[in-house]
Amino acid sequence: MIAAARIDSLMNQAWPAADSTELDGWLVRRNAGVTLRANSVLPANAPFDVQKALDYVESLYLAHDITPSFQISPAVQPSDLDAHLEARGYTVRNPTLVQCAALSDVLAKLPATADEVNISTAPSAAWMDCWWSVDGRGGAANRDTAEQILARGKALYASIPDGPQVKAIGRLALVDDTAGLYCLAVDERFRRQGLASAVIRGLLQAATAKWVWLSVLEDNAPARTLYDNLGFRTVSRYHYRVKA
Repeated sequence: MIAAARIDSLMNQAWPAADSTELDGWLVRRNAGVTLRANSVLPANAPFDVQKALDYVESLYLAHDITPSFQISPAVQPSDLDAHLEARGYTVRNPTLVQCAALSDVLAKLPATADEVNISTAPSAAWMDCWWSVDGRGGAANRDTAEQILARGKALYASIPDGPQVKAIGRLALVDDTAGLYCLAVDERFRRQGLASAVIRGLLQAATAKWVWLSVLEDNAPARTLYDNLGFRTVSRYHYRVKA
């Protein structure tokens, strides 16, 4: 459906870092240490001297108080970068599958729902409260930094209300003619009620994209079962190499 390098580019646009430096084919992303994707190198093209490039990356990240990290996918350049990083003591973190499906096919498989799903173009305070309570890492400053990542890209935000709060939320990043599903979260008090499916349905009904893609941790069996049932198929994968 979509080549691995294209997937890498889409994900980078959907979750944009505050700062990035081009280094001879590598994109060195920095975002005050908030989220691993926004604080890792996207190695799209091979530098002339890999070891010198690695030295530079490590110095740059350490100068910004960020742990040196790389996102490693099938499109990584050079192709043996993973081995270079392992030799330097980098450890594997978060093996992840990237899955894709035609948006119309997913909608056809989603069950109808009576749940009210509100769609907006920016996250509300209640949306952020739900996301951060389920998937947040860090305090108020980190939350503000994460919200700035969301604001940099075009996206739709879904929420299922529970009075002034929300039961479930999701984000659909809009990039070219594709859409990326992010931040799917359900308050633990309301799980196993089909709310994740309702959120996905609401987001996809509001989008005009042809394809939808998502990333899911390899060991997240419940999420993988849901996505398999909706027709998503693995088109790429990645993991991070993080300096020990």
